[in-house]
Amino acid sequence: MNQRILLSGVAVIGALLFSSYGNAESQAQTKSSPSVEPSSQKQLFNKTNQLISFKGIPLGKPGVNDALKKMCIGKKFNTINDRCSFTDEKSLILIDYETLVNAFALVTLGSDKALIKVVIDGSTQEMLALAKALEKKYGKPLKKNTIVKKAIGTQLDQGTFGLKEVEGAQLDKETFIWVDDQGSRITVESIYSDYDKGGVVIEPSSSVAAQDAAGKKAK
Repeated sequence: MNQRILLSGVAVIGALLFSSYGNAESQAQTKSSPSVEPSSQKQLFNKTNQLISFKGIPLGKPGVNDALKKMCIGKKFNTINDRCSFTDEKSLILIDYETLVNAFALVTLGSDKALIKVVIDGSTQEMLALAKALEKKYGKPLKKNTIVKKAIGTQLDQGTFGLKEVEGAQLDKETFIWVDDQGSRITVESIYSDYDKGGVVIEPSSSVAAQDAAGKKAK
Protein backbone atom coordinates (compact mmCIF):
# COMPACT_ATOMS: atom_id res chain seq x y z
CA MET A 1 0.00 0.00 0.00
CA ASN A 2 1.23 3.46 -0.86
CA GLN A 3 2.71 5.00 2.32
CA ARG A 4 1.09 8.40 1.79
CA ILE A 5 -2.35 6.82 1.40
CA LEU A 6 -1.77 4.79 4.57
CA LEU A 7 -0.67 7.81 6.59
CA SER A 8 -3.60 9.84 5.31
CA GLY A 9 -5.97 7.14 6.49
CA VAL A 10 -4.32 7.02 9.88
CA ALA A 11 -4.52 10.81 10.15
CA VAL A 12 -8.27 10.71 9.49
CA ILE A 13 -8.71 7.99 12.11
CA GLY A 14 -6.61 10.03 14.54
CA ALA A 15 -8.76 13.10 13.98
CA LEU A 16 -11.93 11.12 14.68
CA LEU A 17 -10.40 9.62 17.78
CA PHE A 18 -9.29 13.05 18.97
CA SER A 19 -12.89 14.18 18.80
CA SER A 20 -13.98 11.19 20.86
CA TYR A 21 -11.23 11.90 23.35
CA GLY A 22 -12.64 15.35 24.00
CA ASN A 23 -15.88 13.69 25.02
CA ALA A 24 -14.05 11.04 27.01
CA GLU A 25 -12.04 13.60 28.94
CA SER A 26 -15.20 15.53 29.72
CA GLN A 27 -16.83 12.31 30.90
CA ALA A 28 -13.82 11.45 33.00
CA GLN A 29 -13.97 14.85 34.70
CA THR A 30 -17.72 14.91 35.29
CA LYS A 31 -18.27 11.25 36.12
CA SER A 32 -15.21 10.25 38.12
CA SER A 33 -13.75 13.25 39.91
CA PRO A 34 -16.89 14.63 41.59
CA SER A 35 -17.89 11.16 42.80
CA VAL A 36 -14.92 11.11 45.20
CA GLU A 37 -15.21 13.48 48.15
CA PRO A 38 -11.67 14.05 49.45
CA SER A 39 -12.79 15.59 52.75
CA SER A 40 -14.76 12.49 53.77
CA GLN A 41 -12.91 9.70 51.95
CA LYS A 42 -9.30 10.79 51.94
CA GLN A 43 -8.57 8.68 55.00
CA LEU A 44 -9.80 5.58 53.15
CA PHE A 45 -6.96 5.66 50.62
CA ASN A 46 -4.10 3.28 51.11
CA LYS A 47 -1.08 5.24 49.95
CA THR A 48 0.63 3.73 46.93
CA ASN A 49 3.79 1.66 47.25
CA GLN A 50 5.65 4.19 45.08
CA LEU A 51 5.23 7.66 43.61
CA ILE A 52 2.85 7.87 40.69
CA SER A 53 4.37 8.84 37.33
CA PHE A 54 3.53 8.45 33.66
CA LYS A 55 5.89 5.89 32.15
CA GLY A 56 8.59 7.16 34.51
CA ILE A 57 7.96 10.82 33.66
CA PRO A 58 7.19 12.88 36.80
CA LEU A 59 3.83 14.62 37.11
CA GLY A 60 3.44 18.33 37.72
CA LYS A 61 7.12 19.17 37.32
CA PRO A 62 8.30 21.68 34.66
CA GLY A 63 10.69 20.79 31.88
CA VAL A 64 9.66 17.25 30.97
CA ASN A 65 9.52 17.91 27.21
CA ASP A 66 12.66 15.94 26.41
CA ALA A 67 11.42 12.90 28.34
CA LEU A 68 8.01 13.11 26.63
CA LYS A 69 9.60 13.38 23.18
CA LYS A 70 11.82 10.37 23.84
CA MET A 71 8.81 8.35 24.93
CA CYS A 72 6.72 9.58 21.99
CA ILE A 73 8.99 8.96 19.00
CA GLY A 74 8.72 5.17 19.25
CA LYS A 75 5.38 5.05 17.40
CA LYS A 76 5.04 5.85 13.67
CA PHE A 77 1.61 7.47 14.16
CA ASN A 78 3.24 10.10 16.35
CA THR A 79 5.39 11.36 13.47
CA ILE A 80 2.27 12.70 11.72
CA ASN A 81 2.09 16.48 12.13
CA ASP A 82 5.06 16.26 14.49
CA ARG A 83 2.93 15.15 17.44
CA CYS A 84 6.05 14.61 19.55
CA SER A 85 6.86 18.33 19.61
CA PHE A 86 4.28 18.93 22.37
CA THR A 87 3.98 22.57 21.39
CA ASP A 88 0.24 22.65 22.05
CA GLU A 89 -1.49 22.46 25.40
CA LYS A 90 -2.99 19.08 24.44
CA SER A 91 -1.51 16.41 22.21
CA LEU A 92 -2.99 13.11 21.02
CA ILE A 93 -0.31 10.44 20.77
CA LEU A 94 -0.09 6.67 20.43
CA ILE A 95 1.54 4.86 23.36
CA ASP A 96 1.89 1.64 25.32
CA TYR A 97 0.94 1.96 28.99
CA GLU A 98 1.15 -0.99 31.35
CA THR A 99 -1.24 -3.57 29.81
CA LEU A 100 -2.53 -1.15 27.14
CA VAL A 101 -0.85 -1.54 23.73
CA ASN A 102 -1.15 1.01 20.92
CA ALA A 103 -3.54 3.13 22.95
CA PHE A 104 -4.35 6.76 22.19
CA ALA A 105 -3.49 9.14 25.01
CA LEU A 106 -4.52 12.77 25.34
CA VAL A 107 -1.58 14.48 27.05
CA THR A 108 -2.11 17.89 28.67
CA LEU A 109 0.76 20.22 29.59
CA GLY A 110 0.72 23.34 31.75
CA SER A 111 2.13 26.71 30.74
CA ASP A 112 5.44 25.70 32.32
CA LYS A 113 5.45 22.48 30.25
CA ALA A 114 4.66 20.36 33.28
CA LEU A 115 2.66 17.20 32.71
CA ILE A 116 -0.72 17.87 34.33
CA LYS A 117 -3.02 15.20 32.87
CA VAL A 118 -3.06 12.06 30.75
CA VAL A 119 -6.36 10.53 29.61
CA ILE A 120 -6.47 7.12 27.91
CA ASP A 121 -9.62 5.39 26.68
CA GLY A 122 -10.17 1.68 26.26
CA SER A 123 -12.72 -1.10 26.48
CA THR A 124 -14.15 -2.22 29.80
CA GLN A 125 -12.09 -5.41 29.59
CA GLU A 126 -8.91 -3.43 28.96
CA MET A 127 -9.59 -1.15 31.94
CA LEU A 128 -10.22 -4.08 34.29
CA ALA A 129 -6.96 -5.72 33.15
CA LEU A 130 -5.16 -2.39 33.64
CA ALA A 131 -6.56 -2.07 37.16
CA LYS A 132 -5.11 -5.49 38.07
CA ALA A 133 -1.70 -4.50 36.70
CA LEU A 134 -1.74 -1.19 38.57
CA GLU A 135 -2.69 -2.95 41.80
CA LYS A 136 0.40 -5.14 41.49
CA LYS A 137 2.52 -2.05 40.91
CA TYR A 138 1.02 0.50 43.31
CA GLY A 139 -0.84 -1.62 45.85
CA LYS A 140 -4.50 -1.93 46.75
CA PRO A 141 -6.66 0.97 45.46
CA LEU A 142 -9.81 2.57 46.77
CA LYS A 143 -12.52 0.69 44.91
CA LYS A 144 -16.07 1.89 44.28
CA ASN A 145 -18.97 -0.01 42.72
CA THR A 146 -21.85 1.93 41.21
CA ILE A 147 -24.75 1.32 38.85
CA VAL A 148 -24.99 3.01 35.46
CA LYS A 149 -28.44 3.11 33.89
CA LYS A 150 -28.47 2.49 30.16
CA ALA A 151 -29.88 5.19 27.92
CA ILE A 152 -30.78 5.54 24.26
CA GLY A 153 -30.90 8.53 21.96
CA THR A 154 -34.43 9.72 21.40
CA GLN A 155 -36.36 12.71 20.15
CA LEU A 156 -37.58 14.97 22.93
CA ASP A 157 -40.07 17.84 22.97
CA GLN A 158 -39.92 20.51 20.27
CA GLY A 159 -37.83 18.35 17.96
CA THR A 160 -34.74 18.22 20.18
CA PHE A 161 -32.74 15.06 20.75
CA GLY A 162 -31.37 13.67 23.99
CA LEU A 163 -30.81 10.55 26.07
CA LYS A 164 -33.64 8.60 27.66
CA GLU A 165 -33.06 5.93 30.27
CA VAL A 166 -34.02 2.37 29.35
CA GLU A 167 -36.28 1.07 32.09
CA GLY A 168 -34.82 -1.94 33.89
CA ALA A 169 -31.49 -1.80 31.99
CA GLN A 170 -28.34 -1.08 33.96
CA LEU A 171 -24.62 -1.81 34.05
CA ASP A 172 -22.20 -2.40 36.91
CA LYS A 173 -19.40 0.16 37.02
CA GLU A 174 -16.12 -0.28 38.88
CA THR A 175 -13.84 2.63 39.75
CA PHE A 176 -10.29 2.19 41.07
CA ILE A 177 -8.30 5.07 42.59
CA TRP A 178 -4.66 5.26 43.67
CA VAL A 179 -3.12 8.25 45.48
CA ASP A 180 0.55 8.64 46.40
CA ASP A 181 2.20 10.57 49.24
CA GLN A 182 2.37 13.72 47.11
CA GLY A 183 -1.32 13.61 46.23
CA SER A 184 -0.95 12.51 42.60
CA ARG A 185 -3.77 10.25 41.47
CA ILE A 186 -4.67 7.50 39.00
CA THR A 187 -8.37 6.86 38.36
CA VAL A 188 -9.51 3.86 36.31
CA GLU A 189 -13.18 3.59 35.34
CA SER A 190 -14.45 0.35 33.86
CA ILE A 191 -17.24 2.19 32.05
CA TYR A 192 -18.12 5.82 31.39
CA SER A 193 -21.81 5.54 30.62
CA ASP A 194 -24.01 2.99 28.83
CA TYR A 195 -21.50 1.34 26.53
CA ASP A 196 -18.47 -0.93 26.80
CA LYS A 197 -15.89 1.81 27.10
CA GLY A 198 -13.96 3.16 30.06
CA GLY A 199 -10.74 5.03 30.66
CA VAL A 200 -7.88 5.99 32.93
CA VAL A 201 -6.88 9.47 34.11
CA ILE A 202 -3.41 10.20 35.50
CA GLU A 203 -2.88 13.59 37.17
CA PRO A 204 -0.56 15.34 39.65
CA SER A 205 -1.51 16.68 43.07
CA SER A 206 -1.92 20.24 41.73
CA SER A 207 -4.66 19.16 39.32
CA VAL A 208 -6.32 16.99 41.95
CA ALA A 209 -6.33 19.88 44.44
CA ALA A 210 -7.83 22.24 41.84
CA GLN A 211 -10.63 19.77 41.10
CA ASP A 212 -11.31 19.26 44.80
CA ALA A 213 -11.52 23.01 45.36
CA ALA A 214 -13.88 23.39 42.41
CA GLY A 215 -16.05 20.57 43.74
CA LYS A 216 -16.30 22.15 47.19
CA LYS A 217 -17.18 25.52 45.66
CA ALA A 218 -19.91 23.93 43.53
CA LYS A 219 -21.42 22.29 46.62
